[in-house]
Formats: sequence, C-alpha cells, structure tokens
Amino acid sequence: MGVTDADEPVARVFQALCEGRLTRDDLTARKIAAFLGQTTMVLYHHFGSLDGFLIRVDGAGWRRLAELLEARARAGADLRSLAVGYVEFALRHPDLYWLMAERRFDRARLREQGRLRLARPLWGAFVELLRRYGSARPAEDTHVLFAGLHGIAMLTLSGRANLGEDAASAANLGGPTASAANPGGPAVGGPAASTANLGEAFAAAAGANLGEAFEDLATPDEEAAFAAARRLAELVLSGHPPAPLAPQASHDDLGPRRST
Repeated sequence: MGVTDADEPVARVFQALCEGRLTRDDLTARKIAAFLGQTTMVLYHHFGSLDGFLIRVDGAGWRRLAELLEARARAGADLRSLAVGYVEFALRHPDLYWLMAERRFDRARLREQGRLRLARPLWGAFVELLRRYGSARPAEDTHVLFAGLHGIAMLTLSGRANLGEDAASAANLGGPTASAANPGGPAVGGPAASTANLGEAFAAAAGANLGEAFEDLATPDEEAAFAAARRLAELVLSGHPPAPLAPQASHDDLGPRRST
C-alpha cells in the first residue's frame, strides 16, 4: 500500500523512536524505508530528502516537549521542575533526543525549501514561557538554560557526569527530589542547546508516553543530574510558578502542517 498521508510515516518513526523500536543507527533512508514497508522514494517524493523527513520527526519531538512544558507550567510547577523534566526526557528517550539536539542538518537547504517555517514560532513559545516565569531577558535566559540542561543530559548519557565525585553525595546538593519539585503534574522534557533548530512542528503520535515518571527508577548518576538541573534553574531564574494565564481559544496556531 502506498503512503497516502505524508504525516503518517513521520508519526510512525516518531513513535518508534519514543518507544526504542528505532535507534539513531536506524535513521538512514534505507532503514527507514524498510521500517515503513516502502522504498526510499517515499522519503524523496513526500519530503525531498532524508533531511526533509527527519526534520519533521525532529519537529514532532520539539512540539511534544513544548506541549509538556506548557502543561506543567499551567499546573503551577516551578522552573526547577521543568529543568528536571528536560533531563528526564533526554535520559528516557536518548535516540529521539539525539535527533533533536545532536544530529546535523543541511539547514541552508531546508530553509530554501521552506521546511523550517515553524522554527521561529516554536522557539518563541519557549521564550514566552521563560518570560512568564519572570525573566527580564527571556531569549538570553532560554538559551542559557537550554544549553546548560543539554550539557547535563549529554554528560549523564555518556557516563561522564560526575567526573570522579560520588554521585549520591552530588545528588544531595540539589535540594528537594524531582518528585517533590513537581507536585503539579507528570514529568516532562525540554529543549536542548540547538533550540533555534526546531524544524517542522508536528502534533501526531499523541499516544507516545513522553511524560511518564522517571525519577523513581533513577540511578545515583541520574539523581546527580537532576540535582544539577534544579541548581541551574535556580541560577538562571528564581524558581516560582508562572503568572496565571488568560483563557485561550481551543484553536492551536502551532498545529501540524505538512511540508510543501
């Protein structure tokens, strides 16, 4: 059966990365086509290139992160809780996170093809979130926070987070546990150092459980990473709940769009 909806293969690959059924090593044109039960032409016909396809999957991840961060903020969580959620997301979904934060794209070509048109609105949503938390320089603070959290996550994933110190002791330096810092909702993920590279937004694959609690299963190294994330949030901006939001219309301006 041929692909009749260009969003469907994006949703399938996104879901498989979330669930660990695909890894970063599987993100080649040949392996993705085999997973979809298609030829590689499915990528080039609908998306122009492998990059054109993967930037859509990348965008699906960023979109989900934005939704989860927003949900936690609306529940009244402080900034430390969002920071811990970012690290949780990266540790729980390392291959999806790698695609979102580490893989290199031919951005100039993608921009020429009009495949980055929702990058700015998504980035603006993250900046606005920091503004609501009281930042006087939200764009700068967002860059600093994302860059720092990305570093914490990548050091932890590489097994180099503690640089020889005792992980359990380091974890105790971060104050309340992750669950105590987040009484208002499920754990969520957040963006990384390359946050200007948000790609195409995509809201499908809603069944992916990216917000499942993780801290109860955390190792000492992961607890140390959560402590560092909380401390970073405190340094960037005093952690306090955001101001109440005015009711919003149900229409989602950042809803899924198909590439042309």
